Amino acid sequence: MQTTIRIGTRKDFDNEHINQMHRLRARVFKGRLGWDIPTTAGMEIDDFDALDPYYMLIQDETGRVRGCWRLMPTEGPNMLRDTFPQLLHGTAAPAGRHIWELSRWAIDTEGEEQTFGFADLTIHAIQSIMTFAQRMGISRYVTVTTTSVERLIRRTGIELCRIGPPLQIGIERAVALDVAVSAQTLTALFGPMAIAA
Repeated sequence: MQTTIRIGTRKDFDNEHINQMHRLRARVFKGRLGWDIPTTAGMEIDDFDALDPYYMLIQDETGRVRGCWRLMPTEGPNMLRDTFPQLLHGTAAPAGRHIWELSRWAIDTEGEEQTFGFADLTIHAIQSIMTFAQRMGISRYVTVTTTSVERLIRRTGIELCRIGPPLQIGIERAVALDVAVSAQTLTALFGPMAIAA
């Protein structure tokens, strides 16, 4: 299946595609993961969506949203610091102009080929956020994810570390991760020529 991956702010996308993103988030976080989050009209929207974040939308050839991610600087409010502070275990939340948060990762991978245990679609999405990081001067991402996804990310060779031990959130064990936009990460995703370029 052909897909298109775009990163931009809300104004860069059609309203219907943004609404599809919010419906996908509701299905994944409330439905699949069992998180205690409010939904309205089948959509998951939170206060951080009002802060003009960047979004990644993954769309198939019909325009249907197959996946999404939210990208925000950590200098202001963010989910790790303000929603999941328990995952910091008393340490200060990473914050800075070159540190961004990845949140609300949701993807429909049905029927996709697998690489490292991830769907190829997921690998392409990670490559896109790393390309975005290079363009925006981002040196690190922080994110909250499940321990099962953490294990898959580690298998790719991406450079990451836990900010603290995992805790049970909903039906999954969650963990805060610090992901480096580093030579190791870029080589793992793009091959040795990525550094030379």
